[in-house]
Amino acid sequence: MQVHVKMGLVALLAGSVAVTYLCSFASRSITRLFYTPPAQQNDISRVPKTRHVVLDKSIVDGKRVFLIGDVHGCYDEMMELLGKADALRDDTIVIFVGDMVNKGPKSWEVLDFLVHSNVYAVKGNHEDHVLREYDNSKKPGYKLPPKYMWVGKLTTEEAEYLRSLPYTISLPTLNVIVVHAGLVPGRSLEEQSDYEMMTVRNVVETKDGFEARKRAVEGRPWAAEWTGPQHVVFGHDAIRKLQVYDYATGLDTGCLYGGNLTGLFLQGKDRKLVSVKAHQSYISPIKVNQF
Repeated sequence: MQVHVKMGLVALLAGSVAVTYLCSFASRSITRLFYTPPAQQNDISRVPKTRHVVLDKSIVDGKRVFLIGDVHGCYDEMMELLGKADALRDDTIVIFVGDMVNKGPKSWEVLDFLVHSNVYAVKGNHEDHVLREYDNSKKPGYKLPPKYMWVGKLTTEEAEYLRSLPYTISLPTLNVIVVHAGLVPGRSLEEQSDYEMMTVRNVVETKDGFEARKRAVEGRPWAAEWTGPQHVVFGHDAIRKLQVYDYATGLDTGCLYGGNLTGLFLQGKDRKLVSVKAHQSYISPIKVNQF
């Protein structure tokens, strides 16, 4: 009888271990399905020397600030928006919210404008992708994928411009932070992951705080959970189009997909949206949430 009891206990223990392992495996599998963890950027050359830039009172005071959503190589619409907003005046600071290039028809023309104009920009995931391909193209035998063929004509100056782009630009006098994708609530700027600042769409609340999600299939929009005190202006999330929350404004209105290119004027407490219609749809909206 004692032998049978011992054998039963061993079997029960083995079953418990197996169940624990399977639950752990399932949990990890579900996490991998919904969550892309922060990338450890092994290639340090893709990380800017200054992650967070501050435009203080000496730069902003007395100026209009014009923030522009995701351009994605839509050069003609970008120039039309800048003209409509009369934003290339000396009294206007222009800031792009990232993803200025890639996927659209005139990425190089957009980049050339950025390099040779007195404007600001933050780094989006597509600027990061361009740098990855540019660096890889310098390796013997590497062939650029078809959608990145335009990267082959980048000059060192243009690549270094993209490399230097910060992840955020803060305007303390306006109580505004500009970032490409978003910020995880409850974390300081220094605690934000470089990867998540370029890719987050949703967050999920856990016992340890909020966790970022790259795809909008789990949780809630991070901007809906952001409670300030700074107002965050961002892009990246074309599927939700214009987003207006108490402490966040999303400017990606899907120009690449036949929507609009949208800008936001800030001057003191006044805010004004300006937009132009896309000249055409450059890519299928079905692909809008892929990256």
